[in-house]
Amino acid sequence: QPKQPRRSSGKKTSHCRPYPRGVGLDFRKLAGLTLFQYVDHHGVQLRPEAPPSELAVAVARHFEAMEVEEHACIGGFLSRLEGRTDYNRETTHYDGRAAPPAAKKRRRSKWAARPGEQVAAKVTRTDENGSWILASVQRFYAETETYDVQDEDDTTKLIRLPWSHVMRLSTGAEGCFHKGVDCMAIFPETTSFYRAKVSKSPVWKLSRTTPMIEEVIVKFEDDDDENGRTPHRRVPSRYVIPIPPKYFYEESEDVDLHLSGK
Repeated sequence: QPKQPRRSSGKKTSHCRPYPRGVGLDFRKLAGLTLFQYVDHHGVQLRPEAPPSELAVAVARHFEAMEVEEHACIGGFLSRLEGRTDYNRETTHYDGRAAPPAAKKRRRSKWAARPGEQVAAKVTRTDENGSWILASVQRFYAETETYDVQDEDDTTKLIRLPWSHVMRLSTGAEGCFHKGVDCMAIFPETTSFYRAKVSKSPVWKLSRTTPMIEEVIVKFEDDDDENGRTPHRRVPSRYVIPIPPKYFYEESEDVDLHLSGK
């Protein structure tokens, strides 16, 4: 098991943002021209030198942030089926401001972990290494945005946790674990998540029609052997998650990827 964590030095800033977990549609599969049409239509702001991968992430995050009036959408769809041409859909040009509290609560409830789902849960008040454990959700309370979870090693009691202390596990398709990225991963033969760094570029494999990463090779903090070397360790991608600041991103960062004039 890793030693006590050392204080890490400051990290370099990056324009990289992970693909939002709550978006079921994979915009990374769309052609670049289609993504640019979306960007132009909705006024999504981007850095001029943004690569295609960042373009897809920006579109996905804008898509996730949009508030949709379901009745109007369904009515418009039915009107089109009936051959009517008098229906005009209004398009909201997102202004970059954070969503109101009510919208945030609805979004969190929509993408909350479901009963029986395995998650990473923070069960201590400190940020010590190993404070996140593998747990299973028993219930989510939408009004208070809290969870009841059970430790996978001790199912005799329930633990009540706030929304910000529960992270859904990886699907293997997010694409945010490239070489050099800081993450947390379950240390071998434990059910606790420890800080680590992706030490080798993950290998993508095609699962049916979806590209997936089956395992991630990492180096854990304070995992030095007697010779002072840190070994590479293989961890199933399901049990590799972003560090909390990357997972619980601010809504204002969802579309402001261009950082113009800064």
